[in-house]
Amino acid sequence: MILAALAAAAALAAEPQLPPFGFGDDGACGEKPNCVSTLDLRPKRHALPWPYQGSQLAAQGRLERAIESFPRAAVAEIRPGYIHAVFKSAVLRFADDVEFLFPEREAVIHYRSVSRSGYWDLGANRRRMMKLEKAFKEAP
Repeated sequence: MILAALAAAAALAAEPQLPPFGFGDDGACGEKPNCVSTLDLRPKRHALPWPYQGSQLAAQGRLERAIESFPRAAVAEIRPGYIHAVFKSAVLRFADDVEFLFPEREAVIHYRSVSRSGYWDLGANRRRMMKLEKAFKEAP
């Protein structure tokens, strides 16, 4: 039991930590093709930001509800203009970090979705973001 706990703690410690998006980081993806970002201009990694109507605070609330509607998803951090969520895969529970940035002068949401481990995600991050965008648009 103790060995299992130590192994789990070591695995968590070994996972790379994502630098703060929008705070000393340009929001681009790294070299691995397991990421999609609205701020990465490379065609295979780029996605369009999501426009929204209303206030930034209301949009953040809608996005938080949309994230929480996904199985194995949790909001890890939330502050004005920023949300960090973690999504886990169904079978092996691989973690993906998704960060959202709400620029003060634009009614859009920028994001970066990146796998913590592995090399290629077979397009999982992009597909999830498309589903999350739909859930965000439909959220009350």
